[in-house]
Amino acid sequence: MKVFDPMSVKFKNAHSNLTTDEITQKTYKYDLWRGGFEGVLSSGSQTFCLFIAIRYFNAEEITKALIAAAPFMGMFLSMVLLHYASATRWKKSTWGALPSMVTGVCLIIGAWATSLYIYATFIIIAYICRSALLPFITDIYGDNYPPERRGAFFSKPLLLSVGIAALSGYIGSFILEIDIKHYSKIFTFLGFCAFLKAIAIYNMPSKKMAQSPHENPFGNMKYVLKDPSFGYVLLTWFIMGFANLWTVPLRVDYITSPEWGIQGSAVFVAMIITVIPETLRALFIPFWARLFDRMNFVILRMILNLMFGAGVLLFFITSNPWVIGAGSALIGIAFAGGSIAWNLWVTKYAPPGKTGAYMSVHVSLTGIRGTLGPIIGYWAVGLIGARSIGMVSCAMMLIATLMLVPEIKHGMRKMG
Repeated sequence: MKVFDPMSVKFKNAHSNLTTDEITQKTYKYDLWRGGFEGVLSSGSQTFCLFIAIRYFNAEEITKALIAAAPFMGMFLSMVLLHYASATRWKKSTWGALPSMVTGVCLIIGAWATSLYIYATFIIIAYICRSALLPFITDIYGDNYPPERRGAFFSKPLLLSVGIAALSGYIGSFILEIDIKHYSKIFTFLGFCAFLKAIAIYNMPSKKMAQSPHENPFGNMKYVLKDPSFGYVLLTWFIMGFANLWTVPLRVDYITSPEWGIQGSAVFVAMIITVIPETLRALFIPFWARLFDRMNFVILRMILNLMFGAGVLLFFITSNPWVIGAGSALIGIAFAGGSIAWNLWVTKYAPPGKTGAYMSVHVSLTGIRGTLGPIIGYWAVGLIGARSIGMVSCAMMLIATLMLVPEIKHGMRKMG
C-alpha cells in the first residue's frame, strides 16, 4: 500500500485489490490529511485574501468583489471541468489533485506580487482552482463511504479543517499585526499546504472517471428538471445561499473599512471572521453529523436556514462588537451543519452512479450565486446600507425556509 508521509512526501506502491472496508478506511485516512491542509487554505480565503487587498493594496470595490467571488467562480466552472475530465478516463483522485496543485503555484506567485492586479489575478486563480475540485471529492465519498455513515466519516476531516482554520487564522493575524508585509510568507505557506492537500487527494482510492453522456459541458443541468424534488430543493437553496453569500465579503468590509465606523485590527477581524465562527463550527460538527445521518434532511436544512438568518441579522444590525461576535458565533454553529449538508446532501438524492453529476449541478449553482453575490452585495450596500442588507438577507432566508415545508414528506424518504 502507498504510505503518505506529510513531512517527506514519499510514496510507496499504489493501492490495489482493497476490500470495501479497506477502501473506506484508506479514504478516511487521507481525507484527514486533506482536511488539515484545507483548514489552512480556508483561513486564507476567509480572512487574509480580502484583508490584504483592503489594508495593504487599498483595493477598489470591483477587485474586492472578484477576490471574494473567486471560490464561487471555481464552483461554477467545476461542471465544465467535470465534463472534460470524464473524457480522459483518469481517476477521480487525479482530477481532484490537479486543481490543488495549480492553487499552490498561484498562491506562491501571488505571495510575492508587488502590485494589486498581479496579486489579485493569482489569488483569484488560486481560489477558483481550490473550489473546482469539489465534485470529484464528493464523488469519491459517494463511492467509498457507506450511506448510513457518510456524515460520521466526513465530519472528522471537517472538524480537523475548521479547527486548523481557527488556529491558523489566529496565528496569521498576529503575524500581520507585527508587520503586514509578512503576508508574503503567509501566502507562501498556504501554497505549500495546497501542494500537500493535492498529494493527500491523489492517494485516495478512487474509480476512473465515467464517460459523460452529454456533448454539452452543462448537460448535467437537465437533472434540475428531470428530478423535480432535487430541482425544488436547489431553488430554495439558491435563495437562502444567495442571501448568505452576498454578505460574506461585506462582513470583512463592515468591520474593516472606515466608512462603517468599526475599523477593526487584524486580530479583531480574524477573531470575528475566522476564530469565533470556526471554533463554534468545530464544537458543533459532531452534533450536526449525527443529525444528518439520522434526521429528515429537509427539516435539518430548515433549522440551519433559520440559524443563518438570525446570525446574519445580529452581525449587521449594530456596531457593538459583542453583538457582532454573537452573530458570528451563531453563523459558525449554523455553518457546522451547513458544511455537512452542503457537501453530502446530494448523496441522499442522486441515483447510483450519478453523485458526481448531481454534485456538479449543486456546486455550479452555488458558484453562480457566490460569484454574483459579492458584486451585487457591494452595489446594494452602497444604496441601502449594511444594516438593511442584514435585514433583507434574514427575510430571504425565512422565505427559503417556508418554501421547504412541502418538501418535508420527500425528506422522509431520503433518510439513510
